[in-house]
Amino acid sequence: MLIASISKLDWRRPFASKYFRYAGGYLAAKVAIFSLLGLVGQYLLTHKLTVNDYGLLVWVGTIIALLSPFGLPGISNSIAGAVAKGYDGNFRRGTWMEIIGGTLGGLVLLAFAAYYWIWLKDLTKAMIFLVAGVFGPGLWLDTQQCYWNGKRNFRALFWWSVPVRFLQLVATAAVLWYSTSPILVFFANTFIQVIANIGAAVGIIKYGNINNRNSEEFLSYGWVTNHLSILGTITSQIDKVLIGVFFSLEQLAIFAVGEMIYQYFYKLPKSFLDQIFIPRLAEMKLNEAATWVKKRQALIFIALVATLTLVGLAIPTAYNILFSTKYSKSVFYAYLYLANIVVSAPSLLVGATIRAHALKADVVVAQSIISITPLVLMVPFVLIWGLKGVVFARIAQNLVLSGYCYSLLQRWEKA
Repeated sequence: MLIASISKLDWRRPFASKYFRYAGGYLAAKVAIFSLLGLVGQYLLTHKLTVNDYGLLVWVGTIIALLSPFGLPGISNSIAGAVAKGYDGNFRRGTWMEIIGGTLGGLVLLAFAAYYWIWLKDLTKAMIFLVAGVFGPGLWLDTQQCYWNGKRNFRALFWWSVPVRFLQLVATAAVLWYSTSPILVFFANTFIQVIANIGAAVGIIKYGNINNRNSEEFLSYGWVTNHLSILGTITSQIDKVLIGVFFSLEQLAIFAVGEMIYQYFYKLPKSFLDQIFIPRLAEMKLNEAATWVKKRQALIFIALVATLTLVGLAIPTAYNILFSTKYSKSVFYAYLYLANIVVSAPSLLVGATIRAHALKADVVVAQSIISITPLVLMVPFVLIWGLKGVVFARIAQNLVLSGYCYSLLQRWEKA
């Protein structure tokens, strides 16, 4: 079946599209630059900070991610599809809703700061959470990126996001030149990101000449996915929570460095593909979109496996250079996450199709798989296999999800 799918697909056709060359050019450049700047940033952090302090930054990031439902990620998910269909009002409403939600999330972060300051007498953690709480209104805001995505303005996405990431790297290097304080590192990066988020989103509302059309269908879809994201967010972070609570910050740092392979070779490419194709998929009928996705998945899978084979050969040397020998134990987890990427491949572009067509019933089932599987498996797997069990649970989760995504494509084609 795989060979048959490939034989029907002329690999040159996607690149013959003017839209693909435009979108792919900007977004591929963005992914490449983000990856490079991200690796340089991680090099600085892992070489300059102690393993414990690096683990602390991972821990704070985990708590912020746990509170991300306050930032209404479901509303963000609905904006790209809504804007692609001409409903700019969803972006306007969604931005103010997310700023309000982020403010409430910031109050929770301030409560964490008070807990560490008053009860645990841990000034470093308290100060980091204080910074995060103050910046709450823009901490999770990303509606500007969803708006540009829906409008196919990939040029704006590139020229906003790349300078922001570059400034964050410069700030990190400047701070580490004078100090190894994780508080200052976190403040510099968060300040730049939040100012950029709020400035871009509010700037589009004030000066972007956007219309006031609203889609209640997409808004409803946004709320559905946001409610689902609460459980999904917990399960997406449960691995790091378990490690941070029951193991140590050092172990959390080692695990997180190993997991980076999943970030760079699955999450970033998935985001890249989704940003390109959500506007295109939104214009197609559902059965046409399903056929279109199926024809391209075989080629994507082959390219992914070939890339991962080369990555696997380079991992031992690359990890020692990029992250120092302090993180040599991370190599094992990196290999486990390579296996996780392979089993995740069949879900590529299926989530983008769900978002493009606001398919509430399908997103409920998909999110339930993402949420329930690790909740059921994570603790027993950790008890049996230790830290390895965390990745085994993720592999099982993505096997089930990939099977469901394949069945969705089959059903959509017949719709």
